[in-house]
Amino acid sequence: MVWLIDFILGRTFVYRIRRRYDKARERADRIRNRMDRLAILRILDQAEPQLVILEEQSLSRNDRKRIFAYVKSGIIKAERMLQQLKERKKLQA
Repeated sequence: MVWLIDFILGRTFVYRIRRRYDKARERADRIRNRMDRLAILRILDQAEPQLVILEEQSLSRNDRKRIFAYVKSGIIKAERMLQQLKERKKLQA
């Protein structure tokens, strides 16, 4: 029964996006090059306050959808940058 309430309230989506954010943040923290790390962390830091709003506040469906799209796009951008760094590292080796 609890899963139905979570599904109706949209919590599962917020938990998934939070987990994805945390994984991207951990991967960014492991980068040794300071400039690359800071660029990725800035993107993630911009998305985090909106993610907290999604977790803690009751929002209308439109507001939730708008904020969710903003957070997801920021995380995707950071993940792409992480992937590019990984590919660049492979080419250098």
